[in-house]
Amino acid sequence: MDIYLKQAILQVVDRDLGEPVYSQQGLDLTNGNTRDYLTNKIKKLSSAQSKTGVLRHDAELATFLQAVTSDFVGASQQLVEKWYAVYQKSDDAPSADAFVVLYEQDAQAYLAFLKIDYHQAFTHYVNAEEGPLMNQLIIHQSILSNKTQKVDEGFTINLQTYSFELVEKKYLFSGEKMVYMSTHVIESEPAPSLEENVKVVKKTAEKIGKKFEVAKHDVVANVKEAIYETLETSGEIDTNQMAAKIFKGNISAQSEFKAEMTASVPAEVAPISPVVREIAEKKYSKQKLKLSNGIELSVPIDVYQNPDLFAFINHPDGTMSVEIKNVEEIISRL
Repeated sequence: MDIYLKQAILQVVDRDLGEPVYSQQGLDLTNGNTRDYLTNKIKKLSSAQSKTGVLRHDAELATFLQAVTSDFVGASQQLVEKWYAVYQKSDDAPSADAFVVLYEQDAQAYLAFLKIDYHQAFTHYVNAEEGPLMNQLIIHQSILSNKTQKVDEGFTINLQTYSFELVEKKYLFSGEKMVYMSTHVIESEPAPSLEENVKVVKKTAEKIGKKFEVAKHDVVANVKEAIYETLETSGEIDTNQMAAKIFKGNISAQSEFKAEMTASVPAEVAPISPVVREIAEKKYSKQKLKLSNGIELSVPIDVYQNPDLFAFINHPDGTMSVEIKNVEEIISRL
């Protein structure tokens, strides 16, 4: 995806200082390093952990978005102020830098809020103030993560449709761990992330599989296969499709699985962005098996499904063998 940065600003949120230090000017986007850093951070917001939804038009954040193109500095400060009013109440939320970025993607305007926590790192310091020059080793307390790492928290909002993608963490508020970004900043309930959906699918499938005496390794393998195939064909996690693929031919198990899933997840299917879909398809495109004798296998889905290439053989004594067929070449790698 091509991202074109329009405006960006950095606000310093060092909790030891009290209130944030608000910049009165935007970042210099002619600087290639700055552009590269922000672009990569925005891209990293799309992942299997991202939640999606649509911003309520009566949410306070919607009023900031209406002014963001005409008064970017002012609107971005209002956004950070709203976020920090909640964030500062946490007992354990760390100091961070907050970036607000206005950008275009696929001819659509977006706003991104990126929170990047501080980390300690060692660096050198040349002390030439008194006496002979001395090179010293010091700890820097406010180092940001590099561009290849995900943001700690943040969201992107489409300024036309108000659809958003969100990554949030739980922090301690009055002794209780809870999320706060969706409930108090965006003020709009997101759909579960793909990762959350997959956890529910796996847990439910294992429960139903145990009841109907389906081997656990078969259930897990079927879940992975079903996720891959439904994402590839429809681009979403569909309960009906999943049930049919996980419990092939077992109508009773399929019915119970669908009933459990209906009670556990929203009735409305969560949209999955093309980026997340691509990540997920890559992740679930292989069956990863660990055998009791220590052998580990990574088998592509199309090979796993082909009995002419791969098969499990059950023996009368209760053990089983794995047969890998029609191999033309073996390559050994260090």
